Amino acid sequence: MRQSGVRTRARRRIGAAVVAGLIASLCLAIAPSAQAALGLQGLSAKPANLAAGANSNFNIHIGFSDPADQVKDLTVHLPPGLVGNPTAAPLCTVSQLNADNCPADTQVGSVTANVNVVVAGPVSVPLTVNGTLYNLTPQQGEPARFGIVLRPLGGLIGSTKIIQQSAVQLRRSDFGLDTIVNDFPRKASGLETDITSLDLTLMGTADGKGFIRNPTSCTPKTVAFDATSYGGHSTHGSAPSFTPTNCDALPFSPTLSVSVGAPGATKPGSPVPLTTVIQQDATEAGLAHAKVLLPSSIGANPTLLTTSCKVLQFEVNAAGCPPKTIVGSASASSPFVPTALTGPVVLVAPASPSDFLPRLGVELNGPLSLHILGNFVIESTGPGNEFAKLPDIPIARFALHFHGGENALASTSQNLCTSRAPRFQASFDGFNGAHKQASVAANVKGCG
Repeated sequence: MRQSGVRTRARRRIGAAVVAGLIASLCLAIAPSAQAALGLQGLSAKPANLAAGANSNFNIHIGFSDPADQVKDLTVHLPPGLVGNPTAAPLCTVSQLNADNCPADTQVGSVTANVNVVVAGPVSVPLTVNGTLYNLTPQQGEPARFGIVLRPLGGLIGSTKIIQQSAVQLRRSDFGLDTIVNDFPRKASGLETDITSLDLTLMGTADGKGFIRNPTSCTPKTVAFDATSYGGHSTHGSAPSFTPTNCDALPFSPTLSVSVGAPGATKPGSPVPLTTVIQQDATEAGLAHAKVLLPSSIGANPTLLTTSCKVLQFEVNAAGCPPKTIVGSASASSPFVPTALTGPVVLVAPASPSDFLPRLGVELNGPLSLHILGNFVIESTGPGNEFAKLPDIPIARFALHFHGGENALASTSQNLCTSRAPRFQASFDGFNGAHKQASVAANVKGCG
């Protein structure tokens, strides 16, 4: 009997220890780690239709590890050439967004947030919240802006709507777009809400028009992500790359037109105004490289080529460059912006001290602000200029107008009114790999 009692007490002690161990293990499993830090997981981002230049839905999934270290700010880095057309759908105003009263035709996407709602201590309940993305009125200098409304369906956090704005910014490094959401809410209806994942769909067409357009080059494209948490942690990740297809099916037929001369500026030795215009259809592959060569009768002013504006000044404010370096003006029209982009054409300092010619800088200001640098070239057929790093953005019309008079970059060695019209040679390369050449007779002006 005594041995049986000892065994019973021993079993009780062992059982109590096992139960205590199980409780401790359970507490460790549900309690947040002191070292928890936000991370990214399960990333994916690709169009539903991979065809180059297609208007396809674009789907993004972002998973968060250690969601209790709540995400605060999120930036999605879209690859160059993946662009949205904010003119495709009407705009929702900020007041309409805040009242969740955006018109239906302003919708450009959808969003789903999976969250853990913390109800007591370490206990949380998973919840899925669906919402809508709207084409929001952009702020000054922005190409676009999204409005986001998440609508919980009753339950733990009631019907409290979560309303956010997402800015869209253009990267100067590669002309890709970044979408940015700051200050994700930490609570809803007084309860902590930890985001475990986000799913976003940007619509290929909105209000019956093309909205999201795939890149027009068939090289691998990658969407990258940056996130910071309220705990002060930062994380970065990239989704698996996708590669657009069928680049050969994209049309590519840019055209060049040129005008030269003005009243009183047509005789030999005269400084002459000069305008070049490149035009394209909206459905074509983007223009990656353009080169225009001057005819032998049109030369460059060597005196002006000895002056240049500093690169930093050009990038900050080209209009503030020395007057002698501002040799013209530029304009660009795109179906993706409501108004033309305009700005000065500037002679910019060479890329290296060994280069003896300045570069041609073009600043375009408007809803989409761009700084583009070209190079002067000298070939057997004559001098000219080329732009080798253009953005994969639909450009309907790109015009460069060079001044006449004292600050003229070009001059004529023949009488423009009595000689055959000078011919300009051009070559164009598309992002889809297509190549086109053109020989264009200039339209001479000022012959009366």
